[in-house]
Amino acid sequence: MSLAIDIDEVVKVNISGTWHDVHQYDEGGSSFFLDAYEFIYDSILLYGGGQEGVCATGFTFVDDDTNLKISGPLTSITAVMYNDPEENDYRATLLQMQKVD
Repeated sequence: MSLAIDIDEVVKVNISGTWHDVHQYDEGGSSFFLDAYEFIYDSILLYGGGQEGVCATGFTFVDDDTNLKISGPLTSITAVMYNDPEENDYRATLLQMQKVD
């Protein structure tokens, strides 16, 4: 058994003790995403995940309060809150509160 977390259902992310609301797209998907991460400048790779023992897998999401992207190594996430679609459709509730069909 695993703690299968559907990244499309992530609604909050805890980083350094602060909870961030993850932007939810109108069509119902979360802006939370996992992938290898790297820092570039003018298309030149400056630093890639996995170098010097840093976790190669990173995360990114759009912060719902600031509309800015937050990205970093996966290991910097303390916890995530996510919706169990079989229990409750959190996104549908958000859209209803915003009066969006």
